[in-house]
Amino acid sequence: MALCAGCRSTLPKKGFLSCATCKAKYDCECANISSKQFEQMDQPKKDNWKCPECCSKLPKTGNTHTPVRQAASFNTANSDDTPQAYDTPQSYVTTRKKLKSPTPASSSCNDGGNYLTESSLRDILKQELSATIHNLVTAQLNSINEQIVGFNESMSFINTQFEEMRAVIEEKSAVINQLKKENIHLQASVKDLTTRLNIVELHMRECNVEINGIPEHKTENLVNTVVQLSQVVKNNISVDDIQHATRVAKLNKSTDKPRSVIVKLRTTKHRDALLAAVAQYNKKNPEDKLSSHHLGIGGARAPIYVSEHLTPGSKSLHAATRIKAKEMKYRFTWIRNGKIYVRKDEFSQAILMRNEDSLKLIV
Repeated sequence: MALCAGCRSTLPKKGFLSCATCKAKYDCECANISSKQFEQMDQPKKDNWKCPECCSKLPKTGNTHTPVRQAASFNTANSDDTPQAYDTPQSYVTTRKKLKSPTPASSSCNDGGNYLTESSLRDILKQELSATIHNLVTAQLNSINEQIVGFNESMSFINTQFEEMRAVIEEKSAVINQLKKENIHLQASVKDLTTRLNIVELHMRECNVEINGIPEHKTENLVNTVVQLSQVVKNNISVDDIQHATRVAKLNKSTDKPRSVIVKLRTTKHRDALLAAVAQYNKKNPEDKLSSHHLGIGGARAPIYVSEHLTPGSKSLHAATRIKAKEMKYRFTWIRNGKIYVRKDEFSQAILMRNEDSLKLIV
């Protein structure tokens, strides 16, 4: 079933035309032909018929046969004043001159005033903006350059100060390191010298005994008192065995205790014998230990203690050792030949206290 190329409806059996170019089929209505015209068309005309679409694609022909053009051609051909201008086919083409756009100069002259075009306005604005931007950028760059110069000067000054300070610090660090080394060496030397001095003092006091608790009297005779004490503990010492006896100043002057008595005996044997006799006497008489009454001194009863004559450093160490031993529940603390010993019980080994660091051994 054939369809109309224009309205896409079904074509009648006879009332349609077929394009000689594109072979498309159109009914009479879409071909813009009445039924009467279709009936008057002979077969050759129907075979050469072209559809409106194909006709629109054909090139246009001239309009030489229009009545107006013919009259114009005839009149100009018979005119005496004007030469014949339409003898050729181009003579029927109407030509028009292209109007030139007026220049700013001519316009200003014709108008009698200033004339500003868009291009000139753009140029003026461009120049003004360029000048303004150039000035602003130049000012900003100058300011930035000044700041950079100031920063460079400041950094140079700071760098100079830093280098000077670093040199000073390095010098001081070298001095400090040297002083540290010297300090360590001096501390070791002081410790060594203190130990040696303590040993020397112990050797100087190896024949001495220290007696505490003897009441003081203005008319006292310390040599006779020491002889009396030796007789009480049954260790007879003659006057010739006592080389020197005197009282020493108090370490703590605020105490009411009497000053200690230092007795220098002739040999260490006499010292050890006296110390052993006093310890034996106190052990045998726990209820009536050695006191001032045994020496015939009146007044209140005062206990008397006899011990080795220690150096000040040894006395401080002995006091600290007794406190630490009491805290750790050590039973025995004693002195032998100027050396301090501790023992936890009868079955443990004795510990020698050489210095304050040895207190860490009491655990």
